[in-house]
Amino acid sequence: MDVSLDVSELEGLSEEELRKRYDAQERGSAGVPGQGPGREDFSEMVAKEMAKKRQKMEADRDRDRGKRDKGGRDFKF
Repeated sequence: MDVSLDVSELEGLSEEELRKRYDAQERGSAGVPGQGPGREDFSEMVAKEMAKKRQKMEADRDRDRGKRDKGGRDFKF
């Protein structure tokens, strides 16, 4: 891991403050998508996609039930 420090920022900092800044910098620039202060929350998008998938599965299941109720398969000649 590379760390860059500006000497002017170090003046007057205690060890605890320096450690906090280091930890904040490490989390913010770890190169891991979705991490850091500007990360995006995808929970709504995932919930919408799961609802779509559930609705499609229910529609397919209802369609299959309708075919069975008719007495079998639909053959096209």
